[in-house]
Amino acid sequence: GDSEIDNMVELWDIFTGKSIRSFKGHSGEVVSVSFNPNGKQALTGSRDGTCKIWDVLSGQLLCSFVSMGETDWAAITPGGFYMTSKTAIKGVHFVQGMKVYTFDNFDLIFNRPDIVLQKIGLADPSLIRSYKLAYLKRLKKMGFDEGQISLDMHLPEIEFTNKSFPMENKTRNISFQVKAFDSKYQLDRINLYVNNVPVYDLKGMSLRDQNLTHVVKDLSMDLSNGTNKIQVSVLNNKGAESLRQTFEILYQGEQTLTNLYVVVIGVSEYQDNEMNLGYASKDANDLADLLEKQTGLYGKVNTIRLTDQTAIRENIMNVKKFLMQSTVDDEVIFFVAGHGLLDSELNWYFATYDVDFGNPSKRGILYDDLEGLLDGIPARKKLLLMDACNSGEVDKEDNVLVSENTSNEGTVKCRGFKVKLLNKSGLGLQNSFELMQDLFANLQKGSGTMVISSASGAEYALESNEWSNGVFTFAVLEGIKTGKADTNKDKQIIVSELRDYVFSRVKYLTNGKQNPTSRQENLEFDFRVW
Repeated sequence: GDSEIDNMVELWDIFTGKSIRSFKGHSGEVVSVSFNPNGKQALTGSRDGTCKIWDVLSGQLLCSFVSMGETDWAAITPGGFYMTSKTAIKGVHFVQGMKVYTFDNFDLIFNRPDIVLQKIGLADPSLIRSYKLAYLKRLKKMGFDEGQISLDMHLPEIEFTNKSFPMENKTRNISFQVKAFDSKYQLDRINLYVNNVPVYDLKGMSLRDQNLTHVVKDLSMDLSNGTNKIQVSVLNNKGAESLRQTFEILYQGEQTLTNLYVVVIGVSEYQDNEMNLGYASKDANDLADLLEKQTGLYGKVNTIRLTDQTAIRENIMNVKKFLMQSTVDDEVIFFVAGHGLLDSELNWYFATYDVDFGNPSKRGILYDDLEGLLDGIPARKKLLLMDACNSGEVDKEDNVLVSENTSNEGTVKCRGFKVKLLNKSGLGLQNSFELMQDLFANLQKGSGTMVISSASGAEYALESNEWSNGVFTFAVLEGIKTGKADTNKDKQIIVSELRDYVFSRVKYLTNGKQNPTSRQENLEFDFRVW
């Protein structure tokens, strides 16, 4: 029914026959109720399309769940805080009166998995702590602190001063003017994107410390060959982002082949040889060998290889200078293979040759620094492939031979290694790595890089007469060499096709023991890799 009574849930005392409590919040008929065995929470399902979790003792609404298609979902608290499945984030909207805002505008403020799980009261405290740490890291990464963030649903505004743009530009460079303003708070930064890739870098054009509430800026940028979706936005000092203003422009410049920049990093032999791996450095070299043979798609393939003893912090961080030589039409494929390490604060590090496995912050490469090598470089087509063997936690089952269901390709084997890292977080390292990937996917605001990564508590490798590689790298090489990753058979392999192929192949070869993940922040800018 449509009445408020029909949409309520009533809790009765069966001994006295009296109503104890009413649960009000559904806008449609309630069709199902379930209680937690502990008696503290109740779950209701309604024809309004939501499920809600209630506190039985107080009748307070804790959280609402909304399904988006068959696999995606969003969980929202009465205060507006939310967490979503990886690909559901774009379904989140904020409504204020007659205004509707997308998730981008308040994502930095309200995307709070830690608060949602705390409110529900059923999650492991270490998981909640992990999400809280990730939130604080995200704020820091974006140049904010917790004290700045306001729950006030107030947005700054930005607009182009020239209202019309040509549909096609004859020169590569384009200039335009924007006006940004805020009626309540000071402006913090202007963001400029082309095809969802930041033109400046992750932190945009800073306006901080200028005490501005109004500003006019002349912006200039180089266009990429083809269609350019240009967007601008402004953030205020409370973390709220304006609506993005957008226009598209076509540029068809000289039809010269673009260049490919390849960086491969693999460590099989460590200074601490008890942690040695079998195939990481070979994987790096095999992928570089394959990409260097690509003819026709790229004008030139520029390569940096850092393996074993050369894979030290100084050399890796110096890669940024190499990538800064690229142009806006160039492409970057960045590959890393080796140990992944997690410290007690859930910071994830790539293990360099001379890393201290007990204290990875000394010589390891923080994930943000690794991706930072791809942030703000001229090239806009950026793919990061990560094959991380997470030391610190090895499932006992990982130390036995994986069921040989791969007789046509070879035998998949896995090997453990001495556990050296003390993980004090209470969260399994493999789960932490996957959590990190989910968080980065949900928390957006990246460098525009497409990331495909895989992690396991042990090293999985496929050994055969034809080739021997780590399973992740084997899937990448196989998908390209055999053309099997070209699922639509158009003689081209694009990032999303390679991603899907690697996902299914690795999962199959390891019997589900190793599951790749990806950040899907920039699939709108899908590009060809082969």
